[in-house]
Formats: sequence, C-alpha cells, structure tokens
Amino acid sequence: MLKYIGIGTEFFHELIENDCYYVDKTPLIRTVFKESATNAFLIMRPRRFGKTLTMSTFYDFLSLNTDNPGDVSLQEKWFKDTKIFEDKEFCSKYMGKFPVIFISLKAVSGNDFIGAYEQFGSIIFNLYNSFNYLADSPKLSDTEIRTFKDVADNEDYICDIKNKNKIKNSLSNLLMFLSKHHGINPILLIDEYDVPIAKAAHNGYYKEMIDIISPFLSNALKTNTYLDRAVLTGCLRAAKESIFTGLNNLLVCSVLDAGKKDISEGIGFTKEETQKVLSYYGLSDYYEDVKNNYDGYHFGTTHMYCPWDVMNFCDDNYRKLSKDRNLIQTGDYWINTSGNDVIEEFMGFIEPDDVDKMQSLLDGESITAEVRAALCYGDLEKHDINDFWTLLLYTGYLTFDPQYRSANKHECRLYIPNEEIRDCFKSKIMDFYKNDSVMRNSIGNLIKGFFSGDAGSVEDCLNELLAKYVSIRDFSVNAPKENYYHGFMNGLLANGTSLIEEQKSNFESGNGYIDLIIKSLKNRGVIVILELKQTADENEDKFLIAEDAIAQIVRKKYADPYVKRKDIKAVHSYGICFCKKECTVAGKKLK
Repeated sequence: MLKYIGIGTEFFHELIENDCYYVDKTPLIRTVFKESATNAFLIMRPRRFGKTLTMSTFYDFLSLNTDNPGDVSLQEKWFKDTKIFEDKEFCSKYMGKFPVIFISLKAVSGNDFIGAYEQFGSIIFNLYNSFNYLADSPKLSDTEIRTFKDVADNEDYICDIKNKNKIKNSLSNLLMFLSKHHGINPILLIDEYDVPIAKAAHNGYYKEMIDIISPFLSNALKTNTYLDRAVLTGCLRAAKESIFTGLNNLLVCSVLDAGKKDISEGIGFTKEETQKVLSYYGLSDYYEDVKNNYDGYHFGTTHMYCPWDVMNFCDDNYRKLSKDRNLIQTGDYWINTSGNDVIEEFMGFIEPDDVDKMQSLLDGESITAEVRAALCYGDLEKHDINDFWTLLLYTGYLTFDPQYRSANKHECRLYIPNEEIRDCFKSKIMDFYKNDSVMRNSIGNLIKGFFSGDAGSVEDCLNELLAKYVSIRDFSVNAPKENYYHGFMNGLLANGTSLIEEQKSNFESGNGYIDLIIKSLKNRGVIVILELKQTADENEDKFLIAEDAIAQIVRKKYADPYVKRKDIKAVHSYGICFCKKECTVAGKKLK
C-alpha cells in the first residue's frame, strides 16, 4: 500500500505517525546545530517550501520530555528510518536533550494594529501555557513565578495593548525561566518571523508593530546568556528594522547564498528527490510536466523544486493512473495559497522602462536588476523598483541565474521560474487592470473614442496606456511583432466589457481576416474595425502606415458585410501603427 500524502501537514511527527511520504531532510539538523559556530540562524525561503516542517523536525528531534527527562523513545520511534539516526554520536548528544521554544508568527496578520496585537498576545499566552509546569518550579524565584503567571494566567490581560511591555520581554523571560528550571539553555525556533512586519507594512501600522516585534526578538537574541541556539525562518532579512542590529553572530542563509550543500538542499526538493517521489506514485512519465510547472528555483547554486506543488500534483493525479490518464494534469497549487499582493501593489507605480522589464519576464526572458540583501518593509511604501524586484525574488515569484556575474555585486539576472508562476503573474496583472480605477477610466475613454469615431482621442488614450500596460499574451519571442500589439489590444478591450457587446479577433470577413472587430453595447448598431501595423523604424512615417491599414480594410472589403446590413447604423475603421511604446492612429467612417 502506498504511503499517504500529507497535504497541509506541517509537523514532522504527524507525517511519520500517519504513515505519510517524507523526503528525508534530517541531515540539516546536524548542519545547523553542530557544524556551525553561530548561535543564531536566519533561513530565508519562499512560501510553501517547507519552512514550518523543517522547524517542526528540529523541534521533534531536539525537544526533551519534560515529564521524564532522558526518555527519547518518541524520537527513536519517529527518526529510526532517517539519515540523522545513523549518526549515533550526534543523536546521543542532541536528540531529546533540550527545552525548546517553538513559535510561529504566521498567524499575526490583523487588518489593524489592535487586531494584530491581540493575535500576538494569544500566541504568547498559549506558548507560556505549554510550559505551565514553570509556575511551580522550585528553581525560580517568587518574582519570576509572578512574572510567568502574569502572562500565563490571563489571556485578556496579555492581549490588552496597555500591557504591551509584557509582550516585549515575554520571550527573553521565558528563555531565562527554562534555563534556570532545567539547568540547560533552551533552543529557540521562530517560524515566519517577518509575517507580522509584512502585514503591518501592507495594512498601515508598520511603526506600531516594529515597536513590539523589535524588542520581542532582539531581547531574546542579542547576547542572551540563557540561549543555546536560535533558528528563524522567513522570506526576507529585514535588517533596517533594527531587529538584528548588534546581533553579530547571525548567519543568514538567503536564496542567493551558496553556503553549505545541506542548507541549500535542506528546504525544498532537489531534482533527484522530485523524480523519486514521482516514481513512487507511478507518475514518472509526467516528469517534464512537473519540471515545466514547478521547477526553476535556485538556492545558492542548487536547483530546487517547490515541494508543495510536487506533492499536490501527486495527490491529485496518482489515483487517475488506474482510471483515465487523460485526466492527469498540472494544477496551480502555489498560486492558490498566495496571500502576497506585492504585484498589484506595485503595478500602479512602475515606470515605462520597468513595464518593459515586466513584459520581458512574462515573455520568458530574463532581466538584470539590483537586489537588496537587507530589504526594509517600511521602505516598500516608497515603491522603489529595486525593492519590487527584490521582493519578487525572495517571495518566490522570481528566481536568479547563479552563473551570472556583474561588475555590480548586487546585480542579478532574474526570471520567472516556471509556468505556474507565469500564470500567477498574468492573473495578478489582469486583476490589477480590472480593479485599478485609473486604468479602467483610461480603457473606458479609449473605447468611447473608438465608437464615436474620434481618432485623436483613441491615439491619446493608447499612448497613455502603452506607457503603463503589460501585455498578457502567449507567443514565441520569435513571433511577428504584430502579435505583441494584437495581444496588447485584445487585453485592453477585454477589460472594457461594460461597453462592448461583442469582440472578435482574426475574424474572417470580406476577402480576408479582420485583426479586431468590436460592437458597441450602449450604441446599438455601431461597429469598429481595427487593422494593426508596427514598425521598428522611428523615422518612418507612421501616419502613412496607419492610412495604408485603412486602405487594406477597404481594399479587402472587411467592412462590406456590415455596411450592407440595415441593423448596422455606423461602421468606424481605424488603422493603428505601433512603434515601440508609441502609436499613431488614422480613422475613417465607412458608414
């Protein structure tokens, strides 16, 4: 019988106890806790690559049995078939030997500061209660026990913003309490440390959250004599937030760092691991599909796949092997878990040159951009384009070419890693155009100009949109340039459905095919026929080319079937000549 696929299971021991498929990443435990001199790790990886599972694995391996210290029977049960269990010396020294604080901040995501603070307070309250035996510890002073009970006994108290100083010191205090009680310095695991900061920056309470999160983390991490080792995970290293200022022994493992192989491969699936998973579930024949949709990431110089995608693909499809193989398909799994609105947030602010870079990414090309190693969430409100590319890289929308070298050491070659993320880009950009009021108004004015026969208004609107628009199209980069502008026009008109009754592309009429034809929804019986041309020569007379496009409409009798119809009141024709990010429009009323 095949092992279960634990979709959504983020805890190591649950995967093992439920007989779920597990890709063995346990050597990372030794790398982090033995082979490095640092006492604080920050591992930066995109969403859905298994950061929480990694932290859970650390916790399950290291955490001592508080009821019966020295009892490692559970660890022996969970880890007996893993690679780390083969290292008996390491296991005897580290397995089940430490008090461990494991805290996830991913749930701190309130729409306002009060809501986020209450979520934060609840997490601390529950954390303290997981160590409720400290309330009766003979190793703690009366004052220390009162401090512990202040947090552990009353959730409403700790969630009241008036008592925020209790939150600021709660983590450093808990480390001290555990160290004194057990006589062993504890290990601290903080998952998704930067989510509260990211949410605060997005929702407008950044300064208030920094006032809480900075002392909460820094008091626990900086020169703390009660801390053995700390590991944090997140998407970004937010150094300017002052969280890590003065923390000289922080080892940052970002997607750009080659580092040790065990760290690069420790979160995510390698090619070999992906092939092994597919083979186990009988899906090896679909490796190329998986590769095209979920491959393409680089962590340092290591090539990696998104594990969330690979396991969801297997879960969705392995049962279909015995039914109907035609039903097997790749799904968009990473996209559906996205809570990051970075693309929509920046789309309204990027300049024409940056729109061209976005277009290159969508066309399967790469761009070069400066990547900021220490990005400040608070700076995102400035909408600096380098922050945008950096954020896209660290959150998983882009990856980088590890072989690229530049005179500017901060410059990277970036590209979209796979088809799933390309689909995500397209949907995010289309959502922006549908929801952005300025873009909607511009498109509305364009379509009104088409139906009224105002070629000058059409030209002005198109040139304004060309500067801001990213064309959502699917064609080879070697295809004719007209295809670019055909996709551009199709995308614009698709967002004007409130004014258009019918839209057709490459439609057969007369003695040829009309590039685009639209029918007015509000002015019944009004038809617009568009013929698109392009030139790369800026010195060429673009108005003559546009007029030649109208002559083609007349010569090939594109409009004749509509001119003859009694229910058609007006037929407007337009020739549009595009040249890079500009256009010239000629118009003629044919009926």
